[in-house]
Amino acid sequence: MIKALSKHVMKIIAVFGVLLMGFGLAGAGPDTGLWMFLAGLFLVIVCVASSRELRKFVRSLLDFI
Repeated sequence: MIKALSKHVMKIIAVFGVLLMGFGLAGAGPDTGLWMFLAGLFLVIVCVASSRELRKFVRSLLDFI
């Protein structure tokens, strides 16, 4: 139960990280865009390092963009 819940939470964090990266690249402002991109990149790296399943999930999200 807890393991399944943690997978869902990590997927939500990964989606949020990819969204932050997208908004950062879209140009939310000179400093704000950079920090949004870096925060999103950090969240994505944390999720990718945690499991192989999340690595595939993040790859599919990035391919979608």
